[in-house]
Amino acid sequence: MLADQPAARRGKYASGIAPGEIISLLKSVGTPAADGLVSYLKNHESALEGVSAYWTRRRDVSDTLLSLMRTEEEAKADYATLSDQVVQSYGVQLDGYHKSPKVLVNSVDAVVFRECKRSGATANTNPQSRAAIISDNHIWVSPRRLDGAIPDLLNPVALWEIKEYWGKTGGGSKMSDAIYELHLVGLELRMFENDFGVHVNHYAILDGRHQWESRRADLRKAVDLLYSGLLDELVVGREVLTEWPRIVADCCSLLKV
Repeated sequence: MLADQPAARRGKYASGIAPGEIISLLKSVGTPAADGLVSYLKNHESALEGVSAYWTRRRDVSDTLLSLMRTEEEAKADYATLSDQVVQSYGVQLDGYHKSPKVLVNSVDAVVFRECKRSGATANTNPQSRAAIISDNHIWVSPRRLDGAIPDLLNPVALWEIKEYWGKTGGGSKMSDAIYELHLVGLELRMFENDFGVHVNHYAILDGRHQWESRRADLRKAVDLLYSGLLDELVVGREVLTEWPRIVADCCSLLKV
Protein backbone atom coordinates (compact mmCIF):
# COMPACT_ATOMS: atom_id res chain seq x y z
CA MET A 1 0.00 0.00 0.00
CA LEU A 2 1.23 3.47 -0.93
CA ALA A 3 0.90 6.39 1.45
CA ASP A 4 -0.96 8.52 -1.10
CA GLN A 5 -3.76 6.01 -1.64
CA PRO A 6 -7.00 7.75 -0.65
CA ALA A 7 -9.03 6.43 2.23
CA ALA A 8 -12.69 5.59 1.67
CA ARG A 9 -14.68 8.76 1.00
CA ARG A 10 -16.76 9.94 3.97
CA GLY A 11 -18.90 12.87 4.99
CA LYS A 12 -17.26 15.18 7.50
CA TYR A 13 -16.55 13.08 10.61
CA ALA A 14 -19.07 10.42 9.47
CA SER A 15 -17.84 7.33 11.32
CA GLY A 16 -14.64 9.32 11.78
CA ILE A 17 -12.86 10.89 14.73
CA ALA A 18 -14.13 14.37 15.54
CA PRO A 19 -11.79 16.97 17.11
CA GLY A 20 -13.61 16.88 20.45
CA GLU A 21 -13.25 13.11 20.56
CA ILE A 22 -9.49 13.44 20.12
CA ILE A 23 -9.22 15.60 23.24
CA SER A 24 -11.33 13.14 25.22
CA LEU A 25 -9.26 10.18 24.06
CA LEU A 26 -6.00 11.89 24.95
CA LYS A 27 -7.30 12.86 28.39
CA SER A 28 -8.24 9.24 29.08
CA VAL A 29 -4.65 8.12 28.46
CA GLY A 30 -3.41 9.98 31.51
CA THR A 31 0.30 10.10 30.63
CA PRO A 32 2.45 13.27 30.80
CA ALA A 33 2.94 13.12 27.02
CA ALA A 34 -0.80 12.86 26.37
CA ASP A 35 -1.53 15.68 28.83
CA GLY A 36 1.08 17.82 27.09
CA LEU A 37 -0.52 17.14 23.72
CA VAL A 38 -3.93 18.08 25.10
CA SER A 39 -2.51 21.37 26.33
CA TYR A 40 -0.86 22.02 22.96
CA LEU A 41 -4.00 21.28 20.96
CA LYS A 42 -6.13 23.48 23.18
CA ASN A 43 -3.76 26.36 22.43
CA HIS A 44 -3.55 25.47 18.71
CA GLU A 45 -7.12 24.58 17.81
CA SER A 46 -6.41 24.96 14.10
CA ALA A 47 -4.22 21.84 14.34
CA LEU A 48 -7.17 19.75 15.52
CA GLU A 49 -8.71 19.59 12.06
CA GLY A 50 -5.54 18.08 10.60
CA VAL A 51 -5.14 15.64 13.48
CA SER A 52 -8.78 14.61 13.15
CA ALA A 53 -8.45 14.01 9.41
CA TYR A 54 -5.26 11.99 9.85
CA TRP A 55 -6.58 9.87 12.74
CA THR A 56 -9.67 9.04 10.69
CA ARG A 57 -7.57 8.07 7.66
CA ARG A 58 -5.15 6.14 9.85
CA ARG A 59 -8.03 4.07 11.24
CA ASP A 60 -9.51 3.53 7.77
CA VAL A 61 -6.18 2.46 6.30
CA SER A 62 -5.39 0.07 9.17
CA ASP A 63 -8.85 -1.51 8.75
CA THR A 64 -8.13 -1.97 5.04
CA LEU A 65 -4.76 -3.53 5.83
CA LEU A 66 -6.37 -5.93 8.28
CA SER A 67 -8.88 -6.99 5.61
CA LEU A 68 -5.94 -7.94 3.37
CA MET A 69 -4.33 -10.18 5.98
CA ARG A 70 -4.67 -13.93 5.82
CA THR A 71 -4.99 -16.91 8.07
CA GLU A 72 -2.14 -19.40 8.06
CA GLU A 73 -4.19 -21.76 5.89
CA GLU A 74 -4.96 -19.03 3.35
CA ALA A 75 -1.31 -17.98 3.20
CA LYS A 76 -0.20 -21.55 2.58
CA ALA A 77 -2.76 -21.95 -0.20
CA ASP A 78 -1.47 -18.78 -1.86
CA TYR A 79 2.12 -19.96 -1.51
CA ALA A 80 1.22 -23.14 -3.38
CA THR A 81 0.43 -20.96 -6.42
CA LEU A 82 3.98 -19.58 -6.31
CA SER A 83 6.06 -22.64 -5.53
CA ASP A 84 5.90 -26.41 -5.13
CA GLN A 85 8.48 -26.28 -2.30
CA VAL A 86 7.56 -27.22 1.26
CA VAL A 87 6.93 -24.29 3.61
CA GLN A 88 9.75 -23.92 6.13
CA SER A 89 9.23 -23.23 9.84
CA TYR A 90 10.84 -21.00 12.44
CA GLY A 91 13.10 -23.02 14.74
CA VAL A 92 11.87 -25.64 17.19
CA GLN A 93 9.12 -24.67 19.59
CA LEU A 94 8.42 -26.25 22.97
CA ASP A 95 5.70 -28.90 23.11
CA GLY A 96 2.29 -27.30 23.15
CA TYR A 97 3.41 -24.15 21.35
CA HIS A 98 2.41 -23.25 17.81
CA LYS A 99 5.13 -24.10 15.31
CA SER A 100 5.16 -20.98 13.21
CA PRO A 101 5.68 -21.40 9.44
CA LYS A 102 7.81 -19.14 7.28
CA VAL A 103 5.04 -18.97 4.71
CA LEU A 104 5.30 -15.21 4.20
CA VAL A 105 9.11 -15.33 4.03
CA ASN A 106 8.92 -18.18 1.51
CA SER A 107 6.29 -16.32 -0.54
CA VAL A 108 8.31 -13.11 -0.59
CA ASP A 109 11.41 -15.03 -1.65
CA ALA A 110 9.56 -16.90 -4.40
CA VAL A 111 8.37 -13.63 -5.93
CA VAL A 112 11.86 -12.12 -5.66
CA PHE A 113 13.46 -15.12 -7.39
CA ARG A 114 10.89 -15.01 -10.19
CA GLU A 115 11.09 -11.27 -10.85
CA CYS A 116 14.88 -11.10 -10.57
CA LYS A 117 15.23 -14.02 -12.99
CA ARG A 118 13.07 -12.16 -15.50
CA SER A 119 15.18 -9.01 -15.29
CA GLY A 120 18.57 -10.62 -14.82
CA ALA A 121 19.01 -8.89 -11.44
CA THR A 122 20.35 -10.42 -8.24
CA ALA A 123 19.02 -10.36 -4.68
CA ASN A 124 20.02 -11.51 -1.22
CA THR A 125 17.02 -13.16 0.47
CA ASN A 126 18.92 -14.67 3.38
CA PRO A 127 21.22 -11.98 4.78
CA GLN A 128 23.77 -13.28 7.26
CA SER A 129 25.15 -9.84 8.04
CA ARG A 130 24.03 -6.21 8.09
CA ALA A 131 23.47 -3.93 5.14
CA ALA A 132 25.91 -1.11 4.37
CA ILE A 133 25.63 2.03 2.24
CA ILE A 134 28.65 4.04 1.14
CA SER A 135 28.44 7.67 0.04
CA ASP A 136 31.68 9.57 -0.60
CA ASN A 137 33.48 9.30 2.73
CA HIS A 138 30.46 8.23 4.74
CA ILE A 139 29.17 4.76 5.60
CA TRP A 140 25.82 3.65 7.04
CA VAL A 141 25.49 0.19 8.56
CA SER A 142 22.04 -1.16 9.40
CA PRO A 143 21.40 -1.48 13.16
CA ARG A 144 20.16 -5.05 12.67
CA ARG A 145 20.03 -7.81 10.09
CA LEU A 146 17.20 -7.38 7.62
CA ASP A 147 15.24 -9.94 5.59
CA GLY A 148 16.31 -9.12 2.06
CA ALA A 149 18.14 -6.74 -0.25
CA ILE A 150 18.34 -5.94 -3.97
CA PRO A 151 20.91 -6.48 -5.41
CA ASP A 152 22.91 -7.22 -2.22
CA LEU A 153 23.78 -5.92 1.23
CA LEU A 154 26.40 -3.47 -0.04
CA ASN A 155 24.78 -0.37 -1.57
CA PRO A 156 21.32 -1.89 -2.03
CA VAL A 157 18.55 -0.12 -3.91
CA ALA A 158 15.97 -1.84 -1.70
CA LEU A 159 15.75 -3.43 1.72
CA TRP A 160 12.80 -5.22 3.28
CA GLU A 161 11.64 -6.52 6.64
CA ILE A 162 9.07 -9.29 7.12
CA LYS A 163 6.77 -9.44 10.16
CA GLU A 164 4.56 -12.55 10.06
CA TYR A 165 2.76 -13.88 13.15
CA TRP A 166 0.58 -16.96 12.92
CA GLY A 167 -1.56 -18.95 15.32
CA LYS A 168 -5.02 -18.12 16.65
CA THR A 169 -3.97 -16.63 19.96
CA GLY A 170 -3.69 -12.88 20.48
CA GLY A 171 -0.50 -11.07 19.59
CA GLY A 172 1.83 -9.61 22.17
CA SER A 173 4.74 -7.30 22.79
CA LYS A 174 6.56 -8.91 19.85
CA MET A 175 4.30 -6.81 17.61
CA SER A 176 5.39 -3.60 19.34
CA ASP A 177 8.99 -4.76 19.01
CA ALA A 178 8.42 -5.30 15.28
CA ILE A 179 7.17 -1.73 14.86
CA TYR A 180 10.15 -0.41 16.81
CA GLU A 181 12.54 -2.32 14.53
CA LEU A 182 10.87 -0.92 11.41
CA HIS A 183 10.96 2.57 12.90
CA LEU A 184 14.64 2.31 13.83
CA VAL A 185 15.82 1.15 10.41
CA GLY A 186 13.59 3.59 8.55
CA LEU A 187 14.68 6.55 10.66
CA GLU A 188 18.37 5.78 10.20
CA LEU A 189 17.93 5.34 6.44
CA ARG A 190 16.15 8.68 6.09
CA MET A 191 18.70 10.48 8.26
CA PHE A 192 21.49 9.14 6.05
CA GLU A 193 19.53 10.17 2.97
CA ASN A 194 18.93 13.69 4.31
CA ASP A 195 22.60 14.14 5.13
CA PHE A 196 24.24 12.47 2.12
CA GLY A 197 21.59 12.21 -0.60
CA VAL A 198 21.39 8.43 -0.97
CA HIS A 199 17.87 6.97 -1.06
CA VAL A 200 17.28 3.27 -0.41
CA ASN A 201 13.75 1.90 -0.70
CA HIS A 202 12.54 0.47 2.59
CA TYR A 203 9.62 -1.98 2.66
CA ALA A 204 7.70 -3.74 5.42
CA ILE A 205 5.74 -6.92 4.70
CA LEU A 206 3.14 -7.98 7.29
CA ASP A 207 0.73 -10.88 7.69
CA GLY A 208 -1.15 -12.97 10.25
CA ARG A 209 -4.77 -11.89 10.63
CA HIS A 210 -5.54 -13.23 14.10
CA GLN A 211 -2.50 -11.78 15.83
CA TRP A 212 -2.42 -8.39 14.10
CA GLU A 213 -6.16 -8.02 14.72
CA SER A 214 -5.49 -8.22 18.44
CA ARG A 215 -2.79 -5.52 18.12
CA ARG A 216 -4.59 -2.86 16.11
CA ALA A 217 -2.66 -0.10 17.88
CA ASP A 218 0.60 -1.56 16.56
CA LEU A 219 -0.87 -1.87 13.07
CA ARG A 220 -1.83 1.81 13.19
CA LYS A 221 1.75 2.64 14.14
CA ALA A 222 2.84 0.82 10.98
CA VAL A 223 0.53 3.18 9.08
CA ASP A 224 2.29 6.09 10.82
CA LEU A 225 5.63 4.81 9.52
CA LEU A 226 4.21 4.73 6.00
CA TYR A 227 2.77 8.24 6.11
CA SER A 228 5.87 9.68 7.77
CA GLY A 229 8.03 8.38 4.92
CA LEU A 230 10.01 5.87 6.96
CA LEU A 231 8.56 3.15 4.73
CA ASP A 232 8.29 3.45 0.97
CA GLU A 233 5.45 0.94 0.90
CA LEU A 234 3.66 -1.36 3.31
CA VAL A 235 2.84 -4.77 1.80
CA VAL A 236 0.19 -6.72 3.67
CA GLY A 237 -1.21 -10.22 3.32
CA ARG A 238 -2.60 -10.91 -0.16
CA GLU A 239 -0.58 -7.99 -1.54
CA VAL A 240 2.43 -10.31 -1.61
CA LEU A 241 0.76 -11.73 -4.74
CA THR A 242 -0.48 -8.46 -6.25
CA GLU A 243 1.79 -5.61 -5.16
CA TRP A 244 5.09 -7.24 -4.23
CA PRO A 245 5.84 -8.43 -7.81
CA ARG A 246 5.41 -4.84 -9.04
CA ILE A 247 7.68 -3.51 -6.30
CA VAL A 248 10.41 -6.06 -6.99
CA ALA A 249 10.24 -5.43 -10.73
CA ASP A 250 10.51 -1.68 -10.14
CA CYS A 251 13.53 -2.16 -7.87
CA CYS A 252 15.22 -4.42 -10.43
CA SER A 253 14.69 -1.74 -13.09
CA LEU A 254 16.61 0.76 -10.93
CA LEU A 255 19.75 -1.35 -11.44
CA LYS A 256 19.61 -0.67 -15.18
CA VAL A 257 19.60 3.12 -14.84
